[in-house]
Amino acid sequence: MRGRAHRRSAHQLTLVAALVASVAGCSTSLTSMQPARLVPAGHVSATSSIQLTPPTGLPGEVREELEGLRGMSRRPNPEQVREIATIAGAALAQPPSVDAQLALAVGLSKRLELDARVRSTSAGGGLRVQWLRMAPGIYGALGLQLDGSFGAFPLDRITDRARIERFRRFDLAVPLTVGFSRRWIHLWAGPKLVWSRVASDIAVCLDAPRDAPCRAEAPLTMSGSVLYLAGQVGIAVGSSRFWVAFELTVAHARVRAEVDLQMSGASMRDDIDARGAVVTPALGIILWI
Repeated sequence: MRGRAHRRSAHQLTLVAALVASVAGCSTSLTSMQPARLVPAGHVSATSSIQLTPPTGLPGEVREELEGLRGMSRRPNPEQVREIATIAGAALAQPPSVDAQLALAVGLSKRLELDARVRSTSAGGGLRVQWLRMAPGIYGALGLQLDGSFGAFPLDRITDRARIERFRRFDLAVPLTVGFSRRWIHLWAGPKLVWSRVASDIAVCLDAPRDAPCRAEAPLTMSGSVLYLAGQVGIAVGSSRFWVAFELTVAHARVRAEVDLQMSGASMRDDIDARGAVVTPALGIILWI
């Protein structure tokens, strides 16, 4: 009976993992999940969290435009092909997403912390400096984080008009937090500046018979950047070593990119200039070892 229970639990975990993977997308993670107080020198902080970028604001507009391609002609004209190209490019720059994160931080001194993290579609590292430390429990931290992505938003699960061949994304983030920390609670808030560089090779379908593979494609290259001006607020409640944490990030994002489509021996270029709100709530646990 115990073996069956273990197999049933393993099967359930596999189903959960598959569900998360089916909706996970390569969106810039705006989550920090870090109190303003650095982990004490000689100790390690382990943080596990899951964050959601729902289809509202700019990600919602991107999702609606992708779904709107379903009503387009199966053999699009040049103007419709241009529309497919710009929508696909914007979708890769700022899609809705679900992402899990595991982060480790090491306190090197009272003023310096190094960290590394891996997410569903990216990995990176960084450092933080404790620029403010006042009794009783007032802290301030300034960070620098760099991440690289190894997965892209699954365009083909929403539309059959575009297929990703290659994707690259690099994120540079500078979070500034001020907060209050005691043994059983952490409170933090502050601004965060994030700059992302995105580039991708995409195949755009020119002839898409219903219920059949695409019969003709045109190569598309997209490159650009996304700038986020964000604000974060977080709370963690627990004991002296273990806390359950919630963080909310609200950002204004601006996407600026260029798409270059090669079709019938001619080059078709267009610019993407989109902006809007991005909201990312996150829930996790923090453990100091």
